[in-house]
Amino acid sequence: MTLTADNITTLLADQDLLVSAPEFDGEIQHLAYNSNDVVPGTLLFIKGNFKAAYLTDAIEKGVTAIVAPANFKHDTNLPTWVADDVPAAMSIIAMAYYQYPQNSLALIGITGTKGKTSTAYMAYEILRAYTHDKVALSSTLQVITDNNPESHYRAHLTTPESVDLFRWMREAVDNGMTHMVMEVSSQAFKMRRVYGLHFNVGIFLNISPDHIGENEHPTFEDYIQHKMMLFDHSEQVVLNVDTDHFGELIEHAELTVPRDGIWLYGQEDADSPKADVYFEATDANLHGSVFKVREVGQQAEHLHINGEYTLDMPGDFNQSNALAAMIATRLVNADAPAMAEGLETVKVPGRMQVLNTKEHGTIYVDYAHNYASIAALLQFVRQNESVNQLTIVVGAPGNKGVSRRPGIGKAVSEGADVVYLTSDDPQYEDPAKIADEIQTAITNPKVTIYRELDRTKAIASAIQAAGSDDVVVLAAKGLDEYQKIDGVDTPYENDWAVANRIVSELEF
Repeated sequence: MTLTADNITTLLADQDLLVSAPEFDGEIQHLAYNSNDVVPGTLLFIKGNFKAAYLTDAIEKGVTAIVAPANFKHDTNLPTWVADDVPAAMSIIAMAYYQYPQNSLALIGITGTKGKTSTAYMAYEILRAYTHDKVALSSTLQVITDNNPESHYRAHLTTPESVDLFRWMREAVDNGMTHMVMEVSSQAFKMRRVYGLHFNVGIFLNISPDHIGENEHPTFEDYIQHKMMLFDHSEQVVLNVDTDHFGELIEHAELTVPRDGIWLYGQEDADSPKADVYFEATDANLHGSVFKVREVGQQAEHLHINGEYTLDMPGDFNQSNALAAMIATRLVNADAPAMAEGLETVKVPGRMQVLNTKEHGTIYVDYAHNYASIAALLQFVRQNESVNQLTIVVGAPGNKGVSRRPGIGKAVSEGADVVYLTSDDPQYEDPAKIADEIQTAITNPKVTIYRELDRTKAIASAIQAAGSDDVVVLAAKGLDEYQKIDGVDTPYENDWAVANRIVSELEF
């Protein structure tokens, strides 16, 4: 794949992103936004905290040209496109370089403060059943461009940088994929990772304060505005009537999407706003649930998804997510039998994984990482387990999501008996200070607080102290096999592996 200089100039000019173009008649044979990824023939995008020293490295590796903001200073004769918005330019150029792979995919985008990953895997499994394994996935946990293991990649961002995203989309199309499910974060819109990308269906699960801080969204209003950009870039939208701020959300959706393209869903409840499709739990246990789906009105009856479904995940929040996935996949042609098959078999790596022990109670491993998700998880455990003592091991990331730290403390106050405050991707921050911020918000005097910043030791202590009628929740890290420390992905055993190892050492 190649792009000419004229191609690039035209692409940027058409989007009103071009400030100036170089006199250059060569071809671009590779795209990169990191000097480590440069090879001869590369167009390098200068974005973020790109230091001039990185360009020296790129020149040594054979960079051909750059796209840079007006304020980037360099003493080279490299052909340079100056762009008003480099991340937006990168997305526009990347989709063209990879020959617009999105046009060959039925594309579902999912946003929400909690539940994106679970919903993505539900939609993915439904579409796997419907298409016979011709569906790609881009999630917080992994990117899948084919059913073969070599086409499964570890994710580093909820939504990849545009160059990576369109490269994976092209790979998926070349592998014969016809559908794609992807998580779309508010940061993806704010940082222009999906600039110019349109979705066949957009799912909006819920909204609550999160990702508010110096390096993310300055205010909740900024957060919700970027979340709602999914409406602006979707042909049809699926919206939860039970979410906070529903009035603001539906008002925005109706400005950009025709009413017959808006699909409302919610829990069967007389107090809920009117929905097109409702769900109601009919049976539940610690490992799964059964729920009924009811369509209301002429528009909803075209879905043909009425009936009872078995979900291999517990909790009414997961039934809600399942209904969102059902509606969205139906809008890209999946049928009810595929939904039944997908939901009955869906597994989300690191989500609601349960380890039953002989002497140390029940251990839950989950990616819950903010107030909404941790509070829901602890409430679920209280409702479904006979708990003598509920312990949680939790921390918070450094240099992002600062606003979620008090929320984590609040959730602990409301739902736990014991907490071990520990490390969770501290990056460049002191994990002890992060723990301080969480601890300040733990106002319930009945909660026993321990601090152990070595995460493995914290998990070991929590499990060792648990009795046969206790529950230990390991929150936020799931199956992550690294800790982000000082900018380095430092190997970490992962919560599930640590728990299994500790239990085997204690009980055998």
